[in-house]
Amino acid sequence: MSDGETGTERGFEPQEADKGFEWLESIDHTGDAGFVVYGDDLGALFSRAAWAMFSIIGDVDAVHSTETIGVVFNADDRHELLVTWLSELNYLHVTQHRLYCCFDVHEISETGLRAEVGGEPIDRNRHTVFTEVKAITYHQLRIEEVDGGWKARVIVDL
Repeated sequence: MSDGETGTERGFEPQEADKGFEWLESIDHTGDAGFVVYGDDLGALFSRAAWAMFSIIGDVDAVHSTETIGVVFNADDRHELLVTWLSELNYLHVTQHRLYCCFDVHEISETGLRAEVGGEPIDRNRHTVFTEVKAITYHQLRIEEVDGGWKARVIVDL
């Protein structure tokens, strides 16, 4: 579960680079869904992985960042950190009935991260929810350095 400060502020918007899709590839996987994301650094990689997961859950373009929450996560290694990050964001989505669209990783190391995530409560008149993510899996999970940046492969259980 997340620990750390929580807060709300207005005007938290996605970075321009995160609005393109050259950094995202979908993976067809029987009974599940998956994606490959690329980032210049680990912070961008984790931000984009969160955006990719929420694009499986619903129409991220319809979500506004009217509220933000600060989160801090720790894990034993980079792979566990990515699974924890995505799992806890999904937990917040399910338990607080919110969609998230902005993911700003302020600090990241091999075993921890501090970030701010922005989103809003689900509005059934405005938001389209496609599916439920049941779990983030370790199946075929990869995080690797490539061409001066980073690449992650993630499979989620639907």
